[in-house]
This record gives sequence, C-alpha cells and structure tokens, in this order.
Amino acid sequence: MKITVKEVTYVKEKTKIINQLNCTLTAGITYILGKNGAGKSSLLKLLSTGLYPDNGEINYSTLISDNEIGKYRKQLSIDEVRTMIGFMPQHFKGHSEMSVIRYLTYIAYHKGIPHKLVKSTVEGWLQESNLTKYRRRKLSKLSGGQLQKVGLIQALINQPRICILDEPFEGLDTKERLFFKRKLQRLSFHSVVIISTHILEDIEQSEDVNLLYMDNGGLLFYGGTTKLDLIKEKLNFITE
Repeated sequence: MKITVKEVTYVKEKTKIINQLNCTLTAGITYILGKNGAGKSSLLKLLSTGLYPDNGEINYSTLISDNEIGKYRKQLSIDEVRTMIGFMPQHFKGHSEMSVIRYLTYIAYHKGIPHKLVKSTVEGWLQESNLTKYRRRKLSKLSGGQLQKVGLIQALINQPRICILDEPFEGLDTKERLFFKRKLQRLSFHSVVIISTHILEDIEQSEDVNLLYMDNGGLLFYGGTTKLDLIKEKLNFITE
C-alpha cells in the first residue's frame, strides 16, 4: 500500500491550513508531529478522504500480483480506499447512547468481519484492553481513557490496510499505551499506520518508524527516527 501526496493545499475560511504538501507514505508507522494549529488534524482528514484538497492530489495504490502479467501497481478509487481505512478522530465520541458491546459489534459487522467471527473478535478486544466489565455501559458514561480505548479498538478491529489515528494515546496510562503500540507495530508490517501527536515522547526511535514534522501547514522534516535527539535539536521542538 502506498499513499502519494502531491502539492496538496487545503484552504478553510480563506486561510491555507495545508500548503503545497508533498510526501509518500508506505507500510510502517509514520508519526505526524507539530504544535497545535500546525495542520495535523486537517492532513489526517484529507488522508482519510473526509476532506478534499483545494489543489494538488492524493493517490492511493497497492501492488497486485497477476499470474499472466506479473506484478503491477493498481490505483485505488475513493470507494475502494474507504473500505480499507481505520480512522480515529481527535476527541472520539462514537455513538454515545450505544453500549460498548453493541457499538463494537455494530462496527465489526459494518467493517466486514465474518458474522461467525464477530462475537469472538469483539470479546477478545474487550478482554485484552480490560473493558469487559464496562461492556454494557453506554459510551457517554465512560471515562476519557475508557472511551479512548473504544476509539482505538473500532479503528483497529478489522486490521485495516490504512490506519489513521489523531492523538490516540491521550488519557491512556503507560500500560495501555504500550498495549496499543504493540498492536500498531504488528499492524504496520503490512499496513500504512499514521499517528498524529504533539508529544515527542510518544515517538519511538526505530528504523521502521518515520516522522513527519509540520509547521503552519507545511513540511519541515520527513524521515526516519533513529536519530531523534538530533532531529529534535535541529527543529527546536516545543513539546510542552
């Protein structure tokens, strides 16, 4: 899977929120970092097809193997892309009057998990994330951290080829962050995982992790995180 962003500009109320952005996103984890107002959330909505650019284009493609013609890269339609996306917005709410179990069951069916696997899939996630005892509670009655976990589960439940998460670790304790990060690391072997954050400590140093740093709707840095301290010094990050 590959996402190619070409000269993308997005304007809201006559202000350029994203300004001529170029990048290519492939399988693995990419963190989008920047101060509040840098354009992170708008970029995620553009990548998830929730918004459309005013200029430029975003292309999605996947590698196909064919017995007759060999391997080739197929351009995907918006409808095809939407079946592959797991998205968690900032300030996730879900269907607030649904119970946890009903909401996640609804999501599992909606995202194409086979009927005979829905119950075991949902129950497995609830158990692993310590939400089993809250399964009958309405989403509107959950704590911030509990609701955040439901938001992460609904985005990950069908192993999406494109996973886009906006500030997903807010409200989670260290153990919970570690649990979901491990899930995301496993998913990233075959999927494009994009995570926005304004907290540098959320980002792990790894050859398999990239960092895209935004400022005023533009791109200041895009590359690996193996030398995160040098990157921090170079860009003079403000992480508080």
